[in-house]
Amino acid sequence: MKHALKALVAACLTLLASPATGERPNIVLIYADDMGYGDAGCYGNTNLVPMPNIDRLAAQGVRFTEGYVTAPGCGPSRYGLLLGAYQQRFGVQGNRDTWNDIPAFPNETLANNRIPAGQLLVNQTFGAAGYATGMVGKSNMPCYPQTTFDETWSVMTFGGNYFPHETGYYDGVDGERHTQGFKRILWGPERPGEEYLTDRLGRQAVDFIERHAHEPFLLYLAFNAPHSPLQAKTAYQPRVAHLKSEATKFYGAMMISMDENIGRVMDALHRMGIDDNTIVAFASDNGPTYAYRVDWPDQWPREMLGSAGPLRAHKGTFYEGGIRVPYILRWPGKLTAGQVFDAPVSTMDLYPTFCAAAGIQPPATTQLDGVNLLPHLAGQATGLADRTLYWWWYDQGSMRRGPWKIVSKGQQRELFNLKDDVGETTDLAKHHPQVFQELTQAYDAFRAQMPPVLYPRPSKK
Repeated sequence: MKHALKALVAACLTLLASPATGERPNIVLIYADDMGYGDAGCYGNTNLVPMPNIDRLAAQGVRFTEGYVTAPGCGPSRYGLLLGAYQQRFGVQGNRDTWNDIPAFPNETLANNRIPAGQLLVNQTFGAAGYATGMVGKSNMPCYPQTTFDETWSVMTFGGNYFPHETGYYDGVDGERHTQGFKRILWGPERPGEEYLTDRLGRQAVDFIERHAHEPFLLYLAFNAPHSPLQAKTAYQPRVAHLKSEATKFYGAMMISMDENIGRVMDALHRMGIDDNTIVAFASDNGPTYAYRVDWPDQWPREMLGSAGPLRAHKGTFYEGGIRVPYILRWPGKLTAGQVFDAPVSTMDLYPTFCAAAGIQPPATTQLDGVNLLPHLAGQATGLADRTLYWWWYDQGSMRRGPWKIVSKGQQRELFNLKDDVGETTDLAKHHPQVFQELTQAYDAFRAQMPPVLYPRPSKK
């Protein structure tokens, strides 16, 4: 079905696929799950454990200090990333809109689902242009566990257990539907030779790279780490012994494993001789969070896992700590190594940026809200500092225009100046009423353009 759909799309589209110079670059898009803005050393805050490979990406590429996702939650954030657009345009606001059955599409297929047929995901646009496309890890997209990628491995929706069941399957992975739930807190493996899920994802990503190194490819490596459940390798306990709480030790060990597998991917690109012709993008899907408190020992304090650095709040909120994330873009020889970019960017921008780098024109039916970052990074374009970005789900959201930002919770609105107050400590609504009114009107007007949510909240009786 996937190949037939790909052929149909290719036959119906006229895509330009000839970059101005050289061969078309490969794309590796790496997405972490619930990693905080301040976790990695290159973002300069807690650095609970060394993350040398994320730091290596930043040293060899561009580190964005104001990188945003399109939502402070897993599912809608991934829609915005792969669609290159505000997911609200398609009725997707919160997590329930990303995988629940909806009345309009009771029996979704890859050819007929909640994403309009003309709105191609980034992998579909690249696939139609001749790229091999692969996905490893967490999807959160309709038709689970099938996807529109050519090849998929270890597909998840909400997440998966990091160690396999005694029968060999990983709960929540490749169609195994959460029979155990995400409850067990575990140092493992319980049985010798069992592969840790993060290592499995890294291995599968490397396998894809090795098999497709001779042709242009797009790989989406979507880790479920460091998302709950708290499960890590016993062998890593000495490396996190310095951390104070047991929950943070789990988190640190999970981060070490993810960083190591990012290193495996980078090493594979180098080993296959395609490092200089591969764009690697890295981001987290939202800010840090509290662990899910299932089977949480009574003696453990409730605590934040990971760090938002100087930012306020966490996953699920529209303060900076929920939506501003680590965001790195690396393309050796094309992007300046060690560059720090301080203007606001969004994960929506990666789709048009990848297309520009590869000389691919998305179809006219595909609406992109992101912008091509390449001319901005080269100093050939300006204007991102004053751009407007929107976020919301249900009755909460935020909007940023230049340094100004409003945060909305029902009828309550706050105004912050991020240039002077990145921690969002002082509400300036009463001090700058004209700015507050202008942003509020623009925010309400943009929301009014959007279709209704796909999966309305149950009415309260």
